[in-house]
Amino acid sequence: MSTLESNSKFSLVSSGELQVSHVSPHKRVIGKVFGSINRRWEKHTVVLTDTQLYSQEKYGIFSMPIFLDLIQHIDVVTVSTWEPAINSAVQLRFTDGIVLLQANGPYERDQWFHSLLWKFSVLNHKKSLKMTSCPEIIAKELKSLVKIALKSQLHDPQVWTDCLVLISNQLNHTNSLPPNALEEIIEALGPALIQLNPPTPELCDFFSRYCRDGPCAATAVVVFAPGVHSILKHNVDFGKYTYIRTFARDFIIALASQDACPESLPCFVHTMHSPGARCPHPRVLPNLMAVFLAAIWSAFDTKCSYRRNSSVNLLLGSNRTEITNNKLPKEKVTNCFMKMIELCATHEDWVKEMAPLLHPIPFPEEALKFPPFVMGMVNVLKRFAGDQRPEVRECLFPMREGKESWIQLIAPDHNCCPDDGKTFCDIVRTLLERASVRRKLVRQLAHSCLDAFRLMVIRGDDFFVRMLSEMLESDVIEDKDQKEQALSTLCSNTDGARLYRAMCDRQAALCNLAQLGGPTKLTMPAHSTDTDVEKVLSSGPFGNLEKLSLAFTCVTSDCARHLVKLPNLQHLNLWCTQFGDTGLCLLAEHCHRLKSLNLCETLVTDEGLLALTELKTLTCLNLNSTKLSAQVFEELVNKLPALASYDIRYTEACQNKEGTYIRDGQPAQNGSDKHLQAGIYDNKKGLVDGPFLKYSPIPDRKHDEGDKDEQDDDIPDNDVSSQSNHSAQWNGKSLPTFTLNNNGMSEQSTLLTTRRQSTPAAFLSATREFLFRDLGSNRKMGNKSAQKAAAEGKQ
Repeated sequence: MSTLESNSKFSLVSSGELQVSHVSPHKRVIGKVFGSINRRWEKHTVVLTDTQLYSQEKYGIFSMPIFLDLIQHIDVVTVSTWEPAINSAVQLRFTDGIVLLQANGPYERDQWFHSLLWKFSVLNHKKSLKMTSCPEIIAKELKSLVKIALKSQLHDPQVWTDCLVLISNQLNHTNSLPPNALEEIIEALGPALIQLNPPTPELCDFFSRYCRDGPCAATAVVVFAPGVHSILKHNVDFGKYTYIRTFARDFIIALASQDACPESLPCFVHTMHSPGARCPHPRVLPNLMAVFLAAIWSAFDTKCSYRRNSSVNLLLGSNRTEITNNKLPKEKVTNCFMKMIELCATHEDWVKEMAPLLHPIPFPEEALKFPPFVMGMVNVLKRFAGDQRPEVRECLFPMREGKESWIQLIAPDHNCCPDDGKTFCDIVRTLLERASVRRKLVRQLAHSCLDAFRLMVIRGDDFFVRMLSEMLESDVIEDKDQKEQALSTLCSNTDGARLYRAMCDRQAALCNLAQLGGPTKLTMPAHSTDTDVEKVLSSGPFGNLEKLSLAFTCVTSDCARHLVKLPNLQHLNLWCTQFGDTGLCLLAEHCHRLKSLNLCETLVTDEGLLALTELKTLTCLNLNSTKLSAQVFEELVNKLPALASYDIRYTEACQNKEGTYIRDGQPAQNGSDKHLQAGIYDNKKGLVDGPFLKYSPIPDRKHDEGDKDEQDDDIPDNDVSSQSNHSAQWNGKSLPTFTLNNNGMSEQSTLLTTRRQSTPAAFLSATREFLFRDLGSNRKMGNKSAQKAAAEGKQ
């Protein structure tokens, strides 16, 4: 057996108990036979070093050490024909004989074989390198050693330590090695990054050396790229393996320093993310951010010190000790890694993960005072401010009370402000455009940046004059002294004083409107416009108004500015209007007492519906026939604790399949409930129970054949867009009528309202049912009461 056919990995052995035998060389067959019969075995505790084998017992064969440079060949041979798999040994061939080393088992035997083979190869390459000064031969020998290390079955860090120490010592003593030979050595070492997981400290430090200031940095970037990709895509504990993070940092800096390829950084980020919309490797961005933050800390932290690592100093040589300093040039690090952060922020899925990582401002104070660094963060902050997701925009504000935030750092009253407030103004404008609940955002700005707003008002900025006036009108400044200071600052500006006087006039009108008195219910006629609503609400006090119905009118989102002035509004019906997202956001900001809201067949979308999460008292919600998505619906259910009933029929969120709708996250099958809950419709029975849309169940109709046609003509189908909460009698059977319930903001007997909110057939049916109901009760009433009831019904 000349070689071992095995894929097992072994650790480098240093000592162990072995059976040792010495065999004298015999040229004749008879001598070999008698030698195998009379073979004598000795038990020794053998120790393996870089240059020799010796026994701790020091007797017999190992009375003197065996030097590895005297060995001619190492192999595995069979010492018994009965059990060759077990009775085999490692053979060391010398000029004067053979030494057999027999271990306790096959695995230990193979371990000794590969360990001896590696030590023997390293020793031979050292001898060859000492005997030559030719650069080509030196490069050839070093490449041969690297190939042996890659093909070896020894999976031990010491293997690469021996290899890299030998290469480093040789390179330090050989200054005339041509660049092409050095490039060949680096290319030969490249696959070790992928093979070793994790790479050894010596290997990473060796690579970092040539990424930072080596003459072959361009070659190193190309060779090490696959290894760096493998490192960043796997779950690497950078806290434990800091040398791997340092190597990734130096690789990115070398990549950014390639003048010949200015697109190297964008290509690297694009490759790490993959061409798709979502990165398939969840560990890439956290690993990249760990490298970025560590690099910035190492450049700006004044407490950085030299690493005193003997193995690293030995690897890089005494004249290379300064390379181990973690301190990097501020400008170089800032330009490189701020560019990397901006590139990462261009990917939509990474922005959501980056925001919470950057929310606590994980940078040293020296970096925040460095203008190029702050200017580099401005583009990232603008990207956060313009994002559609609220959780991304939230990272610009403080995490908790007393914690500094990004919006404060770029404010004009902060010493880290990169300009005179231009960036601050742009970001505030973008936040206001993206905010679904404007009042909440204005409150956050007043709480964190009130002094910055006052400073911009003093400088005469019109935008901040309007914003400060809005803060005072919205009453979001809680502290009395701050409110007085803001008021005096606003009045110091000519436009601000004018806005303050207009605000006082509006407040006086609002106080007049909010005075107690007026009706508790109001139903606007059909086809009423925003102007009509404004005229009605400005005609007198409506402090008692709790229920308002604007169903089937022509109102739009513009009427919301009048609705928010109603202090006690609790029930609002906007069914079949042109009401949209803008008005809905305004309602969510101010009408915090709303309990029921009907948005059936309106123009609202997910953008406006997300604002409803601010209405914590909302119990009934009708979103029938709106552009509601399943994701937004789940968020509404989770964030509205008081929500008891809803109607989501004919929306994307409602249907899993035909006749199945969702309630509390569970689908309700057809015919599963006798009385279905709100928001669930059964195609088979036609049962609905929702806010403003309460139906009584239709009983089974078992009549005579003579009454069937008449009944079908008189009783309409159960129209899901009609409103009913009362049942009449027809031939002893309970029939539905179409009058509004209490939540519908109309009295039950108001047939005119029913006429506006139902189809003509439904209205005629309701009128007939109303007449027959009252006329059927004439037997118990007097003729006079019957005639009066009939007259009321005709009216």
